[in-house]
Amino acid sequence: MNKELSRIILVVVAILLLRIGLVGIYEYFGAAGGVDMFDAIGIIALDTLNLPITLSLTLLTGYLINKIEWLRAHTFFRVLSWVIVVLICALVSTFIATSQSQFSVGSIEWYSLLFVAILFCAIILIALHLWLWFRSSRRYLSKVIAKSERTNYQYVQLKQQLNPHFLFNSLSILDYLVQEQQTERASDYIKKLANIYRYLLKQEEYDTIELSKEVDFLGLYIDIMRERFLDGFEVEIDLPSKVLSRKVVPCALQVLVENAFKHNTATPDHKLKIKIWSEGGKVVVQNNINHKQTPSLSNGFGLKNLRVQYSVLSGESIDVEQDKEFFTVKFPLL
Repeated sequence: MNKELSRIILVVVAILLLRIGLVGIYEYFGAAGGVDMFDAIGIIALDTLNLPITLSLTLLTGYLINKIEWLRAHTFFRVLSWVIVVLICALVSTFIATSQSQFSVGSIEWYSLLFVAILFCAIILIALHLWLWFRSSRRYLSKVIAKSERTNYQYVQLKQQLNPHFLFNSLSILDYLVQEQQTERASDYIKKLANIYRYLLKQEEYDTIELSKEVDFLGLYIDIMRERFLDGFEVEIDLPSKVLSRKVVPCALQVLVENAFKHNTATPDHKLKIKIWSEGGKVVVQNNINHKQTPSLSNGFGLKNLRVQYSVLSGESIDVEQDKEFFTVKFPLL
């Protein structure tokens, strides 16, 4: 049986048993001359001394028991532990109530107070269980969403690199090197291209990756771009060693650098200048704006998926700023 379904059934059964027990015991105490139900509720649940003590004790013990992995794995013993917690907390609550009244321990009035205390503590414990269950369900859902978004992000990244335009440019450069009989450069180019695809395929195993590895991967990508744009661009990376061990979303740097090439001219006369540095716990990627005469079509997948990844993983987002001279993106170090 599904674990979540078993929890729901357990809570429903507990509520039904409480309902059945409530009717039966209420009728018994009413016939035996015990404390009126509403008066008992006032003594147990509304007293300024009894309420905070009973509430705190039940919540604390219930929470601590939930943290014991062994009990969480065995439904019978977990339920037994809840029963014990309810009884102990109810007894404490009843003794506190008795100490403030004229009722003696063991009297019918005392038992009626004990019943109400058991009911009150059971309700607290069930509410605590529902809250913990709801919180764990939200965490599980967040993990599922994160995995789904990460898979989509990785797919988009790979699809963007495998698109015909990228392959055409890569193969055209390779063909040029072969035609010019520059075998060493062609061989080196093939190795770098293979390393790029190897990295893209391997990074799907990780939610995050060290910034130092991202910088190394970016170096491979820049070398590939160098064969195409020659001296049409400059990349300046100024990242201190203390931040290189921090984590980032895989391909974050490459996506932003590729975005700069996609939307700007990169020629010796109109150089594309890309700067990368860190400030305030974030990595900053900035490029000057050299608009192309024929703008590239853009679906916005790169920035959109990067923004989603950071939102899911850290609850933070990336900052995008643009003016007449520069396009700047800042993303958090994890």
